[in-house]
Amino acid sequence: MGLFFYAILLYSCYLKHCSLFFKFALTAVAVLSAYVYYTADNDLAEDTLHDITIDGYKYYTDSIHYLVSNKGKKYELYDEAQEAAIPIGYKCSGILPVKIPSEQRNFIKKDGVQSLQINELSGRIYVDNAAALNCLPADLTLQQVFNKLRHSYMIKVLSATEYDYKFDMLTLSVGNKNYISSDFFDALQKLGIYHLYVISGTHVAFLSAVIFAVLKFFKLPLNTIKILIILSLILFLCLNFFSPSVLRAVFMGVLLLISSFFKKKPYLAIISLSAIIQLLINPYVMFHAGFQLSYVTTYFILLTRPLFMQYSGFIQLILVTVISELSTLAIILIHFNEVSISGLILNIVFVPLFSFIIFPGIIIFNVLNLFYFPPFIDEIYQWISTFIKCLIYLIADNFKHRLPIKNLSVLSLIILLFITYRMTLHALFFKFKKIALSILIFTAVLVINHQEFNKQFTVTMVDVGQGDAFVIQDHRNYKTVLIDTGGEFQLDENRIKLSEKTLLPYLKEQGIDFIDLIIISHLDIDHSGEVIHVVNKKKTGNIIMNTQDVKFDEWAAELEPEIRNMIVDSSQLDSFQTGDIQFSHLQLPETEADSNEQSVVLQVQLNRFSVLFTGDIGLSTEKNLIKHYNLKSDILKVGHHGSDTSTGEEFKNEVNPVISLISAGENNRYGHPHDSVTERLRDTRILGTNTLGMVEFSINHDTICIRAKLAPDQDECLKKDIKKEPDSRP
Repeated sequence: MGLFFYAILLYSCYLKHCSLFFKFALTAVAVLSAYVYYTADNDLAEDTLHDITIDGYKYYTDSIHYLVSNKGKKYELYDEAQEAAIPIGYKCSGILPVKIPSEQRNFIKKDGVQSLQINELSGRIYVDNAAALNCLPADLTLQQVFNKLRHSYMIKVLSATEYDYKFDMLTLSVGNKNYISSDFFDALQKLGIYHLYVISGTHVAFLSAVIFAVLKFFKLPLNTIKILIILSLILFLCLNFFSPSVLRAVFMGVLLLISSFFKKKPYLAIISLSAIIQLLINPYVMFHAGFQLSYVTTYFILLTRPLFMQYSGFIQLILVTVISELSTLAIILIHFNEVSISGLILNIVFVPLFSFIIFPGIIIFNVLNLFYFPPFIDEIYQWISTFIKCLIYLIADNFKHRLPIKNLSVLSLIILLFITYRMTLHALFFKFKKIALSILIFTAVLVINHQEFNKQFTVTMVDVGQGDAFVIQDHRNYKTVLIDTGGEFQLDENRIKLSEKTLLPYLKEQGIDFIDLIIISHLDIDHSGEVIHVVNKKKTGNIIMNTQDVKFDEWAAELEPEIRNMIVDSSQLDSFQTGDIQFSHLQLPETEADSNEQSVVLQVQLNRFSVLFTGDIGLSTEKNLIKHYNLKSDILKVGHHGSDTSTGEEFKNEVNPVISLISAGENNRYGHPHDSVTERLRDTRILGTNTLGMVEFSINHDTICIRAKLAPDQDECLKKDIKKEPDSRP
């Protein structure tokens, strides 16, 4: 990114015949940017603070958290009690442990540490009751003054109406994205119009246009109007001090307005300079999707501006929307692993809707709220808000708008970057045949990228902490089976579902849009806690589980009919097949009335390799299985996370595995896996999520390759000797 911006600046300088001094200055800035990035302090460490200053608030529909500082470093503080908000500017003392997100333990892109760095935070603080801290008033900084004004404004908006549209008003007025519900966020993402609900360049441009129109009406000089717009945007930025998207949009807008005062308008150089300045302030902002999307879109619009300026205003609006969509396709694929089917059309519809109805409505609302807000206007806003949300939900729920795309290879990415560039130019020249050809090539690259030419199957042990979740993929038949889903949630700032941070991102980055089969071994929460959420997020064929499980009736009591109809009783199945994945159900005539002992035990055949999944069965069930079945398998999913209540010596010898899989949480309180179990398995290769994170197995004919997230030095491929006995292992 840095080289890209530097190249653009140098090229602009070359075209403008810049002086040697100016070229030297550009090089100095580039070198300085690189120096700041490579020497940035990226060592976040857990610590214990004893005093903090309340700088501002982070708002949610049902709570307020804090933005605090200590010795120039910024933190987020989360209060479990939420009894009362500590005033901005107060200094508080107490024992305040700083928490840093653990390293990513799965093969997914989400990175908690990088997220902190992008937002210029040094960690998060969790307290049971912030009101119990010893807090005293102190002198306010300028930043805190603006944050108090922002808080007062937000309280006024929240008290203006009882209807929920007030949250949308705050989202669209001051950029508070935390008010967007997860369902509505999903709907906006499906339609590709999420950017309209967060403050961005579109909002800043509209605000500038409104101010310009009002001041022009009073016949003020053009330069005076520009200065007043700049001051207004700076004030708007102060009210949204903690929003990177607002900072980016306002910063770019102000610099462009300043450049308009010059005879020669160096728009490209100004935009590049704004990017470099942001990188100097925070080098990690270059990893932010919004940063990349904003600048790539702006560059494309500026560079292609001469090609569409001769058209009418409405055609220009459509072409700018087309440029914005096409120019950012590759970046969206990199960050979000999805391609929009209808995004371009829906943006052409919704951009004018927001520009000419929603945004003016927001300004009118804020003006009326300052003076007098009539009840009938309140009802009108509620009706409009309800109508628009219903329309968005209707379109989102009844049509397929986005396709998940597997992580791009480097070659695929290079080709797609070139194709999107050419596609944008073809659109501006209305070359429809070449647009169609570009779309075909684009689609072909994505299809080829999705293929696994050197894999028949993949078995993935997902790190879901203290729980089980396994994904089996049949690449030839495009089939996916999920065995267990992990626990319900982990305690963190937003109570985010565990599958949203582990299983679901992995499926998305694998390009998996449909789960053919979910198998739930038993109904302990660490195996089944996420199944309802996963089914609601991913289209699913059937769910196989033991309906005789002692916990089934309680678990199924409040199930929706659609999910209940998907359930198949495992006791009705001795063997079944999904694609080329073959399952043998090892069921016993009688089991103890215990959920663990009633686990669904499966022997899975993947070409020449077999895997034994044992759920949480104990020693007694293992002995019964020995009496009834041939248990020999290449890979053993060790029972009950490596507890000494499972995996007896006789059972282990009967299975005779080469590889033993243990799904257990890092530093879990149960001490899993127990030493006695690992000792029994010492002649096998033990792979545990507690030490290795996610483990992925790729199977191709007689070869199995192992890849571990936290130990890449241990990756290797093993070959099965097919000349020996049929049950021989690699």
